Order: sequence, then C-alpha cells, then structure tokens
Amino acid sequence: MSRYVKDLGTAISRDEAWAVITAYLQGEGFEYRDERGEQVWRKGVGALTVPQFIKAEPADGLVHIEAWTAGYAFLPGIYVGEMDPTSGVWGAAPKAMLKPRIAELERRLLAAATAPAPATAPPSGGAG
Repeated sequence: MSRYVKDLGTAISRDEAWAVITAYLQGEGFEYRDERGEQVWRKGVGALTVPQFIKAEPADGLVHIEAWTAGYAFLPGIYVGEMDPTSGVWGAAPKAMLKPRIAELERRLLAAATAPAPATAPPSGGAG
C-alpha cells in the first residue's frame, strides 16, 4: 500500500476544516463514501477513469490527509493496489490529476486560518 500521507497543522477548528474539505472536494466531483472499511472521498469508477481517493480526517488544529490512486482498475469498482500520487512514474496520468487537488486542498485549509472574519453589523441604538 503506497499513499501520500501528511499531517497538516492548521489554525482552524475541526468543523471549519470539515467545511473546507467538503466544499472543495464536492466541487471537484468527489463523493464521500465507505471504501473497503474506510470513509474516503472518491472520484472515478474504474472503467474509464482510474479511481482517485482522498482521506481527510480533521481535528482541532490538524488535518490528517491521505491520498492515492487505484493501482490497477479491471472493471468498475474492481481494482487492486494503491499508488502514491506524488512519487514514481507508473500511472503518471491519473497521478497528475490528483496531485494538484491535494496541493489545492492543503492551500485552502491553510488559507482558511488567515481569512478575515465575517463583518458584523455595528450594535444598534445610540446614546440618547
């Protein structure tokens, strides 16, 4: 089993991190599902597209990220092996599609910590 693995330190809460993860990965066409006993984000079915997987587990101040592509896809939903999208040349095309998504997810998680707080209306009422 070969996966990209990173513990990304963030300055946001678990709920804020989950909101960033969900918004980005759903927007990229990933579906959150159970895959062989793990809750992961998956894109692709294996017939025409090699499945891509991202597992993101947020906690306060940290997001554990794992990412991989299916090693060999025989039929839809039937594949063996895993490939780290950040290393090696075998399976370069599917890896090339997943690698920038990992980088963008990490960028968004880090940027969320520095995003300005939403503006609030000044208190109403006055001296009077």
